[in-house]
Amino acid sequence: MLGFPSLLKSIDVKLDQLLLDPNNPRFAEFDENSNQVPEIRFAEDKIKKDTYERMKEFDVSELRDNIKAVGYLPMDRIVIREWAGNKSSKEKPLYVVIEGNRRVTALKWLMELNDKGRETLEPDQIDNFTNVPALLLDTSIAPDSVKLVLPGLRHISGIKEWGAYQKAKAVITLREIGMSTNDVAQSLGLTARAANQLWRSYLALEQMKDDDEFGNKVHPRMYSYFEEIIKQPKLKEWLGWDDNQGKFTNEQRLKEMYGWIVGETPDEDSEPIEPKLREAKSVRKLAKFIDDEKVLALFRAPDGTLSAAEAKYESIHQIDQQDWRSIIIAAETTLQSLTPDTLRRMGEEDLDMLDSLRKRIIQTEKDRQSLLKKK
Repeated sequence: MLGFPSLLKSIDVKLDQLLLDPNNPRFAEFDENSNQVPEIRFAEDKIKKDTYERMKEFDVSELRDNIKAVGYLPMDRIVIREWAGNKSSKEKPLYVVIEGNRRVTALKWLMELNDKGRETLEPDQIDNFTNVPALLLDTSIAPDSVKLVLPGLRHISGIKEWGAYQKAKAVITLREIGMSTNDVAQSLGLTARAANQLWRSYLALEQMKDDDEFGNKVHPRMYSYFEEIIKQPKLKEWLGWDDNQGKFTNEQRLKEMYGWIVGETPDEDSEPIEPKLREAKSVRKLAKFIDDEKVLALFRAPDGTLSAAEAKYESIHQIDQQDWRSIIIAAETTLQSLTPDTLRRMGEEDLDMLDSLRKRIIQTEKDRQSLLKKK
């Protein structure tokens, strides 16, 4: 792990010396690398204003009102770095905010309201809001990964969480610069399994983005679909997920899945076909019958729906009292018979199946207790 304390030193800065980061991970979109704002332009007025306005959309008004009521309490100092443009400027040095963009936005917002006469702040409030204690990152010795790790510790494992797509983007970025799965997980406050799930889901979404037919319909919000798909061993196998290639290999089925997610337009003279999977959690229902060809054929039909397919599956696969007991006994016997070699060879998918079974047993016990209480 990185020795963060040796990379940071305490410093007090003025609010107007702080530049919000226009390349903040919160703004993550596709092709973001080609749309990154060059460092040298961070201090331009239009870019500063655009970044400030975008940051305000992330629930900053509540934070602003809280700071106004109780004052700015820097229990967790913001983290900053020197702006690269300082070398070409004769003005006082500027700093880019690495961690604390929402807090800095809230402070700037309060001062803006005061300057416009919409708020009247006391002198001690102005002093509190414009003199900001910070931790300065020494970028001359700090690896690039620190810029993601530091905010990631807060926004992935706690405080104001990043969305799933932003978490996955952080995992991908750190892996691309050579960090191991375990190092990435520890750096971002995740388990190795969770980091792997984020990695696979991100790559799966990127694969759809590269598709000639469906790529122009992709949006980061669709990430949750692939997160659900990756969690379902049956669907991963059905689509042919390959960890070494970092993608699904069954192209025919993958095209079909894309159509179920976004709908299709067969040709110019035909009406668009509505998505069969209207929300990400629908994927869980699909996983139940994906390996049942009769039910899947019903779902695939032009007028086939998820609810109709699910009902058909339930009617076919109803299990009586004796059946489920024998299946449970068989499962227990199978687990008891696993050899040490088999246990050592278990991969992520095997562990996912065991974890899914464990959760189902716990949920079944809870459901029974709930029914007994009602009775």
